[in-house]
Amino acid sequence: MHARQHDIRITLCLLLLGSTLSLLAQPKLNSPYSRYGFGDPVSQQLPVQTGSGGQTAAYHDPYHLNLSNPAALAHLRTTSFETGLYSKYSNYEAGNNKLDVWSGNIGYFALGFTLKSPINELLDRDKSKWHYGMGLSLTPFSHIGYNVETRDTLPQIGNIANTYQGSGGVYRLNWGSAARYKHTAFGINLGWVFGEGVYENTTFFSDSILLPSFQNNFLDQNRYSGFIWNAGVQHDFILKLSTLDKETPAEWITVGLNAESQHNIGIISDVLRLRSRGKTNTDQYTSADTLFSAFDLRQTMRLPAQFSVGIQYVKVDKLRLGAEFDYATWSNYENPARPQEMRNTFGVRGGIEYTPDNASYKKYLRRVRYRAGAYYRQDPRIITQGQEINDVGLTLGLGFPLILPRQQTSFVDIALELGRYGANTDIAETYGRLTVGFSLNDNSWFYKRRFE
Repeated sequence: MHARQHDIRITLCLLLLGSTLSLLAQPKLNSPYSRYGFGDPVSQQLPVQTGSGGQTAAYHDPYHLNLSNPAALAHLRTTSFETGLYSKYSNYEAGNNKLDVWSGNIGYFALGFTLKSPINELLDRDKSKWHYGMGLSLTPFSHIGYNVETRDTLPQIGNIANTYQGSGGVYRLNWGSAARYKHTAFGINLGWVFGEGVYENTTFFSDSILLPSFQNNFLDQNRYSGFIWNAGVQHDFILKLSTLDKETPAEWITVGLNAESQHNIGIISDVLRLRSRGKTNTDQYTSADTLFSAFDLRQTMRLPAQFSVGIQYVKVDKLRLGAEFDYATWSNYENPARPQEMRNTFGVRGGIEYTPDNASYKKYLRRVRYRAGAYYRQDPRIITQGQEINDVGLTLGLGFPLILPRQQTSFVDIALELGRYGANTDIAETYGRLTVGFSLNDNSWFYKRRFE
C-alpha cells in the first residue's frame, strides 16, 4: 500500500509537469534582443538563489533545489516541489525613443527528493555516510518575443518601413541525480531541449503609387530539439560541528564547480519568401507570389561549453555568504538557421543571506531569511561592432518559512532584480524583475513503516 502511494505521488507530479507546458509556452514578452541568436537565454536560478546575486555553483540546502548544479540534490533532506512566477518591467531607450514593457509568466516547475527517508535514519539510528538525491524539472531555456518597426527613406524610392516580429521559445525537461559521500557530493543533469521560434520580416513602401502596395514577406519557422547535459561537484570543508550532534556540521565552507561540454541541437526549418499585398483578417496572404520556399530543412546548432565555480561560507540557520565566477565559449556557437556572431563571456556575482533568529517563537520576522547581492554578466551576442552588451544589477530577496501540516517547513521566496542591460548601446534596457517562488516540502516520501 505504501509503495502504491509513492507511485501515485510520482505519477501526479509527472502529469503536473506535462500539463503545465502550455502555460510556460505563452510568455508575454517584447524584447528586441530576442530577435538574435536563438532568443534571450533564461537563467536556471530559482528565487532562493537569485536574491543573493544568483549564486548556484556552491549552493546547497536541505529544503531548496538547485537546478544548475546537480550535486546539490544529494543534500536534500526532504521531498521538495518548487514552482514560481515572475513579473518584469522594462524601459527601452533607443536615441530619443522610449518604450515601457510589462511581461510575466509562470517561471518553472521542479521536484526533488532524497532517496532515503531521514525519518528512517533517525528511527533506525543508522546514519549512512552515503546520501542520494534525484530531481525532475521543466524550465524555459530561451525566450523569443519581439515586435520592432524601423523606417527609412531612399532616394527615388521614398519611405520604406520594415517590421520584425518573432515569438516562441525553447524549453528544457531535465532529470538529475546525485550522490554524496561524507562531505563531497557529485551529480549529473540529463536534459532534453525542445521548442520553436517563428520569425517574420516584412518590407513595404509606404509612398508607393500602387494601392495597395506590394510587400516582401520573409517567414522562418525553426523547431529545436536535442540532448544536453551538465555535471557538478561540491565539497564542504567543515569548520565546526553542532554541540547537540557531533556528527552534524554547524559551520563550513563549500566549494562548488559546475560544467558542461558543447551540445549539438537539431533544427528543422521551414523557410518562405513571398511578395504579396499583405494579410487578410484570417492571416492569409493576398496576391502572393512565392519567391522561394523550403520545408523540413535539417540543420544543427552548436551551443558552447561553459563552467562556473563558486565558494560559500555557511553558518547553519544564520548566515550564508559567497561569490561565483562563470565562463562560456560562445565564440564557438553555430546556428545556420539564424547566423549570429558571438563572443566569449564571463560573469561574476556575489551575495549574502542572513537569518536573525531561526528559532524565534514570538517574532516571525526574525525567522525570515534576508538576502542581498549583485551581479555582472556579459551577453555573447554582437549586434553592432564596437558595442558590448553587458548586464549589471542588484538583487534583494526574502525567504518566508511556513509550517505546514505534519510540521513540514516550507518556504515562500521572493527575489527582486534591478538592473541595466546594454548601457551605451543602440538599445538600452532598464529593468526590474520580481519573482515569487513556492517551495513545498514533505519528508515522508520513501519512509518505510514498521509494524511490530
